[in-house]
Amino acid sequence: MAAETAGFCTNCGTPLVVGNAFCTSCGSPAPVAQPVASVVAAPAPPQPAAPAAPVPAPPSSTEQVVSILGGVSIGSGFMGLKRTSYTLVMTQSRLIFAQLTSDMLKAAIEQARSETKADGGGFFKQWGAQIGASFSYAERYWQLSPDAALAETPGNFMIDRRTIEKMKLHAGMTREDTADDPDYITLKAAGTKYKLLLSGSYAHAKEALIRAGLI
Repeated sequence: MAAETAGFCTNCGTPLVVGNAFCTSCGSPAPVAQPVASVVAAPAPPQPAAPAAPVPAPPSSTEQVVSILGGVSIGSGFMGLKRTSYTLVMTQSRLIFAQLTSDMLKAAIEQARSETKADGGGFFKQWGAQIGASFSYAERYWQLSPDAALAETPGNFMIDRRTIEKMKLHAGMTREDTADDPDYITLKAAGTKYKLLLSGSYAHAKEALIRAGLI
């Protein structure tokens, strides 16, 4: 087996044998092999970070009150004899039923009478103001946000307009011997039916519903 060579003698050119310190031909010292420095690759420069996607600001609420209808009531209990009064606050996305409690109605009536009396109104004007108190009270919802109107009392509730299947305004039956039946609205939303009794005029209710785009 041939001996492993380690280059050639720089003096006579004889092949050098690995492990020998001198040339076997001329005796010249074999060159000392220099250690090969290991080349360490320089670390790659860091890639520039991709710009972070801008985080959109939370959308501001664009829901607005578009129409209001006071003097609405819904019957419950035996034969629907128990009635709860509401103001129907309509936005482009919801119907908000704002309950008119007895305390709220008393306060509205007292305020209406006091204001009429302060303006010099007599008994009949005060009585008229008292009758219209619930309708006047409804106007305050123009100044409230829809969420504030919904949160006003625990009895308030809302219906998403996208769930409305049918809504229709009806004229009450006219009777000769007894009081006429009130005008009313039938509403079906998310499978639930509602009958909204109206204490105001048919024309006023129609105008309010048309303004809201509901009929």
